[in-house]
Amino acid sequence: MTWRWYEVDAASLEFEHRSDWAVEEIDPIANDPAGGVSLEVRDGGGRLIAGLDTGVITDLVCTPTGQPPAYVEYDAQPMPELESAGGTEQRFVYRSVSPAPGAGAQVTYAVVSGPVPTPEAVACGLFDYFDLTESSGGRFSGAVHADEGSSVEQHLQKAAAFENSQEFRDVKRMLVSLRNTD
Repeated sequence: MTWRWYEVDAASLEFEHRSDWAVEEIDPIANDPAGGVSLEVRDGGGRLIAGLDTGVITDLVCTPTGQPPAYVEYDAQPMPELESAGGTEQRFVYRSVSPAPGAGAQVTYAVVSGPVPTPEAVACGLFDYFDLTESSGGRFSGAVHADEGSSVEQHLQKAAAFENSQEFRDVKRMLVSLRNTD
């Protein structure tokens, strides 16, 4: 399999992806006055693998209710080549939380800033966000969705099995390759 680099000029970022995956710029969701970009990475069949958004300002407010959910990190890796203007440490993470707000379980792979979240923080679900500039950050993430009609346990079993797949290794390679170009 061959890989190639994709440069996100407007955000001074780049990442590598499989040559049979397509990267398409879409209307940005940025809410930073400085702007941002949004991209989708799709496999050869058109299935969404991951999305990249920059220029995202967040003000996450969460009021956890009930007992903290179960949080599992299947895999994590530091990303020292992706710098944050605020100095936060970036990392790749593949994780799940169950139960998740509005769903049985939430399973994502993402670039995030900071350490493992507290039980209180994951009570609101997984927040896949990394710091980038002084005023905003971004998301480079995707999800492992439950199969139609599957139970929470089956979804979490699928998540655990996904970690051993070639697709996971390719997704991880792509996300971990994200780095600044300047």
